[in-house]
Amino acid sequence: MVEPGPRSQVLDLIVAFRQTQCLRVAAELELADHLADGPCSLTALAEATGAYEPFLGRLLRALTGLAIVETVPEDRYRLTALGEQLTAPNLRAVARMYGSEPFWSAWEGLEHAVRTGERGIDHAFAADAWEYFAAHPADAERFDAGMAALTGGSAGAIVEAFDFGRFRHVVDVGGGDGTLLAAILGRVPHARGVLVDIGDVVARARRTLETAGLGHRAEVLDGDFRASVPAGADCYVLKWILHDWDDEQATVILRRCRAAAPATARLVVVERVLPERVGPADAEAVLADLNMMVLTGGRERTGAEFAELLREGGWLLEHIHPTGTGLGVIEAAASPAV
Repeated sequence: MVEPGPRSQVLDLIVAFRQTQCLRVAAELELADHLADGPCSLTALAEATGAYEPFLGRLLRALTGLAIVETVPEDRYRLTALGEQLTAPNLRAVARMYGSEPFWSAWEGLEHAVRTGERGIDHAFAADAWEYFAAHPADAERFDAGMAALTGGSAGAIVEAFDFGRFRHVVDVGGGDGTLLAAILGRVPHARGVLVDIGDVVARARRTLETAGLGHRAEVLDGDFRASVPAGADCYVLKWILHDWDDEQATVILRRCRAAAPATARLVVVERVLPERVGPADAEAVLADLNMMVLTGGRERTGAEFAELLREGGWLLEHIHPTGTGLGVIEAAASPAV
């Protein structure tokens, strides 16, 4: 077998968008679910999905080339080991999110962002991400589902990597649908929790916590954490919050947490931590940084950048705990000088 040369490798990178859209459409049609019980014919899949059979056949041929499905006797398709991953609701939700709006158009605005310093999403829609989602509830629901899926995939590793057992009162700031807080409270039976977020996600957080049997130990508040944060907890959690914002806005959020926190409290920030020197193995992390640049105007940060940001926000970085998922659990103590 001939190894691909540099030209071929670059071409693969150039046209990678096609794979994203193939997987998005497969997720939208729930093809993996229709194949979960065994091989199926093209005609049966077209009937089940309501798709146009000739073009669905061409999509399935492409998915065969991507090793998502394979053909078996009698012209039927079945899932491969890779394809079986798409039967998991979390990966299906992620495929739908990244291949759809506003991600797609925000990334189309990457050149504009690099040239001007403006967010790609502003160039595409004349709105920031939160304004866009407020005006497009279907896309907001897709985004919330994708983010919940990503959190669900890492929550177990987060509570394994960091000892929440020393805390009795945990505030999850911008906690989304409650997936992480449920994991923390499930791990620490003596703790109680408060989740604060805004909009439709609040109702989903209540459902998540009630379903987990944690409603008696968890309170969900509808509020803007940029304005205020519940006071008196011994642990404040910010997961995938700071990367949504530039340094100025992130500092405001950190100061809100510090103003609410007792002197002995700890701040737990869960984010990607970029290496000081980037190599090929860090591609996902630095592409995630560009994702924040075009979508929210935020950024991923190095350990040194987190230390400085935390200091400006009234916290002192103590330790970064690896999780094995690409995320770090950044532990900080309250600074005596606020």
